[in-house]
Amino acid sequence: MFHRNWQRPLGTGGRDATRAQVVEAIDRTTPETKEELARAVGISSQYLSELLQDLKSEGVVKKGYVVDNAALYDSSRDISELSGDAPDSGETTPNGGADGRGTEVLKLLDRLESVTTRQYDAARAAFLGDDVENSAETLESLTNERYSAVLTELKSYTLTTDWPGNRVAADLSTIATNLEIVGDRACFIADVVDREDTAASGVVGERMTDIFESGARINDYFTSILFDCELEVHEQLREEEEVVHRDLNELFELVTAYDPGMYGYLVTITRAVERSIYYWVDAAELAVQLHAGVRPDHTTI
Repeated sequence: MFHRNWQRPLGTGGRDATRAQVVEAIDRTTPETKEELARAVGISSQYLSELLQDLKSEGVVKKGYVVDNAALYDSSRDISELSGDAPDSGETTPNGGADGRGTEVLKLLDRLESVTTRQYDAARAAFLGDDVENSAETLESLTNERYSAVLTELKSYTLTTDWPGNRVAADLSTIATNLEIVGDRACFIADVVDREDTAASGVVGERMTDIFESGARINDYFTSILFDCELEVHEQLREEEEVVHRDLNELFELVTAYDPGMYGYLVTITRAVERSIYYWVDAAELAVQLHAGVRPDHTTI
């Protein structure tokens, strides 16, 4: 997985914002000296020393000016509330965030995931020539509405939580964006199927169906990780992803025997399904990191 810089909380100022800048600068520039880090942040070495003392005492920054991701995420537990039910007291936590905020974000993500999965299923049905109640394109407006709701809540989330809640919010935003992209890919697949007066049959059609089904299973694993904290299924996700690669390799060998028109049709749809699966895998890895505070090994798709 490529490295993501996190973003400081919107509307936060003063010492907390400067602490956020220090961690961000370490993440981005990996400075070798305190002076170099001070220049990157734009503060005095003396003030930097005070901030580093706090950050090191919390375990967020280690010697050598390295951010400890596990410690950073661990210190975000009371902000993200991803590993359990939030209380219903309505009281504010010491970090300034409202209890239940993380739970509310997860509810919105769950609603977004449900509609993008329906889009994916509709795209698969379109490829197979089956009828569906709602096409991927029909569901797109609902996807956009739910995606917007997630981003709006996350904006409020960052406004009402102190550092480092913004890093959690940034990852949740990426997960939401990944899901929205899956919906876009589903619309693209359905559009290609509708434009082309052709259909894949035989072993090629069977292999394509297998790839669609593998994608659906990977999405199931992703939802189990994010919403149920079942981190052990990440290994099953990796195994399923390897199956997808074998099927993709075999499919591309098979489609070379087709005429250029059919070949282009199959490659276009296959690439769209492949990207959908990638974004589910990426979201699952982020979910593991949010729950466990560790970055899992990146899968290969």
